[in-house]
Amino acid sequence: MSGNNLIVNNNGRKRRIVTPLIALLIAVVISIAFASVFVYYPMTVTVSAVSPPIKIGYGDNYDKDDLEDGNKILVSIGSKNASLNITIHPTYGVSYYKNISIITNTEPTGGRAYDIYIRVVNPINLPTGSGSAVSGTSTKGVAKLYIYNKNAQRSLSGFPTPSPGNVNVVELTTSGTIPIGSLGAGQGYEIDLYIYIPEGADLPSEQTVQLYLIYTPSGEQPP
Repeated sequence: MSGNNLIVNNNGRKRRIVTPLIALLIAVVISIAFASVFVYYPMTVTVSAVSPPIKIGYGDNYDKDDLEDGNKILVSIGSKNASLNITIHPTYGVSYYKNISIITNTEPTGGRAYDIYIRVVNPINLPTGSGSAVSGTSTKGVAKLYIYNKNAQRSLSGFPTPSPGNVNVVELTTSGTIPIGSLGAGQGYEIDLYIYIPEGADLPSEQTVQLYLIYTPSGEQPP
C-alpha cells in the first residue's frame, strides 16, 4: 500500500513518513544523475599524403598561335600537375583544337590503373543561329571535349557535329559526369576541344566552363 505511515518515537510522539514517495524521489534523482553517459574510445586518423598518380600535362599544341593577332592557345597547369586552365579563341563555324593537354598515369610498370571521369559542373551556353548560307538551317552552338588515347588518329566526318570513333566525348553544354575509361600504368589521354558557332548567331561573350577531372582506383561511381 502506498499510503502514509505513522511511527511512534521514544517520546511518544507520532511522526508521519511517506516511504513509497521517498523511494520514488531517490529513483528519479539517480536516473537524472546518470541519464547521460559518455564513453571515450581512443582512435587515430593518419594522413600520409602522396604525389598524385594521375597528372595533367601540356599537349603538343599549347601556346601555339590562335585566331586573331596576339592570341595564343593558352594552357596553364598547376605547379604539381593537378589543375588545368585553358583559354581558346574560336570563331564562326568549326574551331578544332588538337592535343592541347594530356592526362597521364604516372604509376610504374605493373602499377595501379585508375578509372577516369570528367564532370561538367557549370556548362557553357552557346547561341543558336543559321548554320550557313548553304544549309540555312537553325543550329545550336556546340562545345565538346574529345579525349583520345595517346597518339590516336583523328576524324571529323559528320560536320558540324561529328561522332568520331575511338574517342570519349564530353558535352560542355550539359552538366553531368562522363566515364572516360580505365587508364593503365604509363598510359595517357590527349585532350582536344571542338567548338561550333553557327554563322547567323551573335558571337558569345567570354564564358568559362567549370570541369572536374575525377579518378579512382576502385570501380565505384564517383559521388
